[in-house]
Amino acid sequence: MTATNPSSEPSQSEDKPAARPSWTEFRWYLGGHGSYFVAMGIQGVAYPLIVTFILNQNSDVVGIVQMFTMLPMFGLVLLGGMTADRKELRMHLVRLQFLAAVPMLFLATLIFTDTLTLTLLILCGLATGSVGAFLMPARDSLLNRVARRSPSGDIQQAVNLVIGIQFASNLLGIFLASQFAFAGPAILLLALACVYLFGAFCTTHVKPAPPHIRDEPDHDGSLSAKWKQNVMDIAEGITEVRQSKRMFPVICLMFSSGLLIMGVFSVLLQMLVRDVYNGTIEEYSVVMMCFTIGITVTTLTISRIKNIIYQGRAMMLSFLGGTLVLSMIHFEPPLWGVYTLILLWGACAGVSMSMSRSIVQEAASATHRARVMSVYQLGFLGGAPLGALGMGYVTKWLGPLDAALVAVIGMLIVWGLLLAFTTLWDIKRENRAHEM
Repeated sequence: MTATNPSSEPSQSEDKPAARPSWTEFRWYLGGHGSYFVAMGIQGVAYPLIVTFILNQNSDVVGIVQMFTMLPMFGLVLLGGMTADRKELRMHLVRLQFLAAVPMLFLATLIFTDTLTLTLLILCGLATGSVGAFLMPARDSLLNRVARRSPSGDIQQAVNLVIGIQFASNLLGIFLASQFAFAGPAILLLALACVYLFGAFCTTHVKPAPPHIRDEPDHDGSLSAKWKQNVMDIAEGITEVRQSKRMFPVICLMFSSGLLIMGVFSVLLQMLVRDVYNGTIEEYSVVMMCFTIGITVTTLTISRIKNIIYQGRAMMLSFLGGTLVLSMIHFEPPLWGVYTLILLWGACAGVSMSMSRSIVQEAASATHRARVMSVYQLGFLGGAPLGALGMGYVTKWLGPLDAALVAVIGMLIVWGLLLAFTTLWDIKRENRAHEM
C-alpha cells in the first residue's frame, strides 16, 4: 500500500472543486446524514423504553447496557478510519447504512416473538455500535470533499451546518419516537430500520469519492503482513494527531467529555427523571429534546458566521459554561428548571462540538483524514463506555443529584489542566484550502 505524502499537493482527482459548483450534492449528503441521526433519535427513545421503563432495570444495569452499545466505538473506530481511507467513500457509506438496519430488524423480531432477553439486547447494541464505528469516520471524511465542492467551499461553515442538521434530525427522531411510543418498541425499531435505508438511498446521489490511498499487494501476501500494514496505517493517523499542536489538545478535551459527560447523558439523566421526579419516558424524551434543541439552535446560528477566529477559546469557554450549568442540577430545581438547564447545557455543547470538529477537519491532511477523524471519534466516544459504566455505579451509590457533582468536579479539573498545560486556549482558525 502506498499513500501520498500528507504535505504534498493532492493528485488530480474528482476531489477538485467543480467548474460550476452546485448545492445539489451537498443537500443529498445532508439527507443521508440527517436520516442517520433521525434513526439515532428514535433509537435513543426505543432503548431506554426497553431497558429502563419496560424491563425496569436499575441504574447499574442501564450503565452496563449503554456501555456495550458504545464499546465497539472504542475498539473499532480506528480500524473504521483506516478502512475508510482505502475505500470509495460513497458506496462504502451506502453499504454501512444498509447494514445498520439489520440489528434493528432482528431486535424488532425478538420483541414481536416475545423472545427478547437482556443478553440479546446487548448483542444487538454491540452490532449497532460496530457498524457506527466504521460509519462515522467515513461520513466525516466524505464531508470535507462534498463541502469543498459546494459553492461556498468553507469547511467551518459546513461543519457547523452539518452539526446543526445532525441534532435537528436527532430531535426530530426523538420527537417522533416519543409521540408514537404507545405503538411499542418493536414498531419504533421497524421505523428506525426504514430511516437507515432511506439514508442509504440519499447517499447514492453523492458523487464518487475515490480513496487517496492505493492498495498494493503485500510482499508475501500473508495474513500477518496484511495486519502489520493495517496497524502501521492506523498508527500513522494516531501519530499525525499526537504531533499536531492543534489537534492533540482538542482530542484530550473530547476524551474527557466522553468520559465525564456521556455518562451523565446516557445514565444519570434517565435515573434523575425516574427516581427524583417520578417521571416516565415522556419526561425523559423532553429532557433529550431540550438538550438537542440547545445544540441545534447554537450550531445553526454559528453556521451563519463565516470566520470564528478564536476557535480554541470559544471551545474552552463553552465547555466551562456547560459545566457550571450542569452543576445546578445538584440543587434539585423543579422539573421545568431541569428542562431549562439541559437546554442551556446543549447550547454550550453545540459551540464546543462545532469548534472541535472544525479544528480537526481543517488540520487533518487529505491522505489521513478518515483516520484522523476516527481518532477524533475515539476521543469523544472512546471514553463513553467507561463513563456510562462508572456513572451507573456512582448514581447507584450517591443518587442522581450528588452524582452530577462528581462529573462537574472532574470536568473542572480537566479544564484547568488543559488551560495550564496545552495551547488549546490560543488556537486560531487556520485555512488549508488547497487540501481535499
